[in-house]
Amino acid sequence: MEIQILEYLKRYHTGRGRAVPSSLLEARFDIRGAELRKQINTLRSDGYPICSGETGYYYAASRRELSATIRQLSSRIGKIAAAKNGLVRAMNLFPDESQISLQL
Repeated sequence: MEIQILEYLKRYHTGRGRAVPSSLLEARFDIRGAELRKQINTLRSDGYPICSGETGYYYAASRRELSATIRQLSSRIGKIAAAKNGLVRAMNLFPDESQISLQL
């Protein structure tokens, strides 16, 4: 299905000005949002220039558009890392369940 999504984006939605909302892609390919995001991630991981922004997904028309999506993803990575680090610190709030405690 990734190739169908790729071909569709490249043919009908090249450039930021022709971005398509994820809801329309979900309807077009009869898939849920999580599956669409998985397919887009696979395409990106394979090196296809699939961009996204506030208005939806699109096939990059320029290096500038691709750079904007790379910056957006880098920002998200930083925020996810900060959230993970906070949760790691929160582990101290809970006893280690792997240790057996004996009541004396």
